[in-house]
Amino acid sequence: MRPVSYKRILAYILDIMIVTVVATFITMVIPKNNKYDESLEKYTTLLNEFTNESIKQEEFLKKSNDVVYTMNKESVDVTIVTLVLTISYFVVLQYFLNGQTIGKKVMKLQIISSGNKKLTMNNYLVRSLIINSVLMNLIGIITILFLNKNLYIKVNDIITYLFGTIYIVTFAMILFREDKRGLHDILANTKVISLENALDENKQEEIIKDEDSKLKDVEVIKEHHI
Repeated sequence: MRPVSYKRILAYILDIMIVTVVATFITMVIPKNNKYDESLEKYTTLLNEFTNESIKQEEFLKKSNDVVYTMNKESVDVTIVTLVLTISYFVVLQYFLNGQTIGKKVMKLQIISSGNKKLTMNNYLVRSLIINSVLMNLIGIITILFLNKNLYIKVNDIITYLFGTIYIVTFAMILFREDKRGLHDILANTKVISLENALDENKQEEIIKDEDSKLKDVEVIKEHHI
């Protein structure tokens, strides 16, 4: 019943694409901020200058930190919308669809409890805190709203490296662990199964039962003949 790792990754990519597209349409309604557009233009210019070696790495990092801070500050409403949408899709929707998202339905995958218990919305929330960047975005929103620029940049760097490491470890666990459970699965007491494999196993069990039944019938007939 263990799913093929690439199916889980494809399902994840498809789900992220769906959330991104929907979030893009929703945020298009939000009035554009001139400061954000100006900062984005400045960042693009800095990136081109750094790529062309017009400026050194130290200068690029110093100037880009200020620009990125402004961009994040001015787009916090977009981040909040994306966070709410992510929770709605990966927690609420997945709970009511009995452990499936659109991506998982396409790939014929399902989340179930690792302890044969009924999953609650909390199980899906714990998973999303890690694998769907809910915790990282939540911390990002809080820090951008309440910390000054210098402290925010330091904390943001730590968060980026920390969660980057967590994602690498999680995907490595999915790829190489025998049970294919990532860090989010272990923390949430869940596992992902392949419905196709489960169906095949059920069919095999039915075939074995049928064969056993036929053998018993043959033995009974032989006994009567004897």
